[in-house]
Amino acid sequence: MNSSGSTVYLFAGDSLTEGTWGECYVERVRQGLAFRCGAAKVATVNAGRGGDTVRSLGARIEDVLHQVRPQWLVLAIGSSDAWFHWLGGHSVGWWLRLRIRALRTGQAETADLDGFAASYRALIDRSRAVSDAQVVACTISPLGEVLSSPLNRQVARLNGAIQCVAAERHVAVADVWQEFVEQLAPERRPSRHLSRAWWSWALDRRLLGRMTPDQLARRRRLRFTWDGIHLNSRGADLWAATILQVLSPTTPMIGKGMQHHHEEPV
Repeated sequence: MNSSGSTVYLFAGDSLTEGTWGECYVERVRQGLAFRCGAAKVATVNAGRGGDTVRSLGARIEDVLHQVRPQWLVLAIGSSDAWFHWLGGHSVGWWLRLRIRALRTGQAETADLDGFAASYRALIDRSRAVSDAQVVACTISPLGEVLSSPLNRQVARLNGAIQCVAAERHVAVADVWQEFVEQLAPERRPSRHLSRAWWSWALDRRLLGRMTPDQLARRRRLRFTWDGIHLNSRGADLWAATILQVLSPTTPMIGKGMQHHHEEPV
């Protein structure tokens, strides 16, 4: 795929990477790298897939790597593992829907820390077995903007597992979680909005067809997401800036969404 001689950056993850249900950080990373290296020398491939878990990404990563042959592989996975486990534990209806989904798509969550770490380790090892790409592991951003919630405590534990596995395998880490925590921690009254009921998800999809992620975020007083999970422009900017600090530390942030860092909180 790299016939042009450009450096290929492959981004593999879930819906936050795919960008289908919100703003996409991958394009912002491409803009930053192109600014530093020149557009002709940078190629980005977005292999995000909505709902992917660490196990389902591991099952398809070899095929993607064979097809793309990147020099860099950015892994951004784990949000669905935490989210699906939490949903299934709080609603019988969601538990059943998620089990059916897992059978159909292979996107089964792994929320047990040892199991998650083992799957993440296998993902890195499988990637290295078929590719010489340099690997970057991203911690995952909060699910809901209340950092003290039980769900985000679980997210923090999964991020700890990512950090440990990355250290074991000598993989660079883009610590997205820490950047979000530093921005959200000073909030005295963070928005508690988090779309979780099946009917709220259906409503959100309709609203997203009529409003932008930023407009929905302002309505709900969310800073970095529009539904508590998927990114608005600020959230995509923060993800991109964190990854760029690993890929190209001196690259400034540019592009249409970058001005949001200087706005007043919504």
